[in-house]
Amino acid sequence: MQVLKFGGTSVGSSKNINKVITILENYSKQDKVICVVSAFGGITDKLLKAGNLAKNSDKNYTAEYESIKVKLLRF
Repeated sequence: MQVLKFGGTSVGSSKNINKVITILENYSKQDKVICVVSAFGGITDKLLKAGNLAKNSDKNYTAEYESIKVKLLRF
């Protein structure tokens, strides 16, 4: 069994996600595969920023949250 982890830049665009899919397809021909994926590129930083703004009662967290939604909708 193979465990493959992808994150950051490797899932930061639809082109790179397609590369990950190809890698998974190739590995799965030889063995069972478990795929672990972290947040898309830049999303973790945005989530942390939004969380800190909200924690500090800064209403700008909503703008940061909206920018996350916009980035995810591009996929």
